[in-house]
Amino acid sequence: MSLIEVRTGGSPEGPLAVDTGQGWVEVVEVVERWRIEVGWWRVEPERPVQRGCWRVLLKDGSCLDLRLDLASRRWALERSWG
Repeated sequence: MSLIEVRTGGSPEGPLAVDTGQGWVEVVEVVERWRIEVGWWRVEPERPVQRGCWRVLLKDGSCLDLRLDLASRRWALERSWG
């Protein structure tokens, strides 16, 4: 997993383009979207870890799993499928 730059927008807000290191590539399809919430059962439930996750298909044909930490608003590349 590594930090990555993502351009967002739309409704609901989601990834529109990703900086692949070779330049910006447009997101042509959001294949799947899900949310992860962990830590709500801890002694300090006011600090759960919340992440938004997207599986996206890029214009260059690659498929990526992207993760957004909802507290820090930082994007990370979770997995590349091609």
